[in-house]
Parts: sequence; C-alpha cells; structure tokens
Amino acid sequence: MDETRSSRSSSSEFAVDGPSHLIVGHVGKAVGLRGEVEVEVVSDDPERFRTGSVLLLGVDRQVTVRSSRRARGRHVVAFEEIGDREGAESLRGSDLSVPADRTRKLQPGEYWDHELVGCAVLLADGTEAGRVVDVLHMPAQDLLVVDSGGRERMVPLVADLVASVDTSSRTIVVNPIPGLLD
Repeated sequence: MDETRSSRSSSSEFAVDGPSHLIVGHVGKAVGLRGEVEVEVVSDDPERFRTGSVLLLGVDRQVTVRSSRRARGRHVVAFEEIGDREGAESLRGSDLSVPADRTRKLQPGEYWDHELVGCAVLLADGTEAGRVVDVLHMPAQDLLVVDSGGRERMVPLVADLVASVDTSSRTIVVNPIPGLLD
C-alpha cells in the first residue's frame, strides 16, 4: 500500500455518500481597514484562494477572492463583496466552502475526511477496535481519532499501521503497535 493520507478539505456535516459542499477554510478576525480577513485554510488545493476564485460563505452566499497573501505566518484574504473592516468582521466564524463537484480528483490512497469519519476500525482478525470520529491534520502525518469504548485513541494514518481503507464498506483495517488501542 502506498502512503495513506487524508485530503485536508473536510466537512463537519456530511451524508454517508458525501456532502454537497466541502469546507475549504474558516474565517477569522478582520485585518486592517479594507475588508481583509484571516483565513484558516483547510484545503490542500494551492489554487483554492487565488485571485478570482469563487467560494461560498456557508453554502449559500457567494464571494470572489479579490486578493490573497501570506503575512506573518497567516493567510490573509480579501473578497470583492467586502470593502471595509465592519464587513470583514461580520464574516468572523464563517466557513468557506465549495460545491463537492468542484473539488479535485483524489489520487489512490487519498480520502476526504468525511469518507473516513464513521468508519469501523478493525483489527486484522476482524475484531472491531472502535469508530473514527475525527481526522486531525498534523505536520508529521494525519491522525485518525478513534472512539474505542468511550476513550479516544489516535492512530497515525500511515501504511505501517493502516493495512486497508475501504470507504464503500466503511471499514479501516489496522495493524496497531502494542498499546496503541489498549
């Protein structure tokens, strides 16, 4: 199995066969006086926030990226529709999304977070070890957050530990090291 990884685009609400929209960023505080905002980017598509990109605030309000830049370790974005600090501040806490049909095609071994959340985590012998309740994107690797009998366990999403992912049967087979799921 090649490296196993999750796409950084995620959705906190989803249907089993996929969400209609995927969250690509979270709007933070206003920056300056001209309508810019900090954005926590959760998309791994480098073109997602380029000038001219059309995004949705939530799933119903369309905005167009006027400018996008990195400044002091943060992502700062301005939208055509927002021209002042007050308008920018009104966006704070909003999710930025795109329709699911505007996402990139995933490579083998890549998964959307919503495809992994809810999957049963099985040991090689078929014993259920828990269910995936979240996917964390860390600098070293992605982590599956597994609810195992009311206790959360972190399973690195790497080929050495994750033997297979079957999104159609909603199962993930793991070969845990001793103590990982105890």
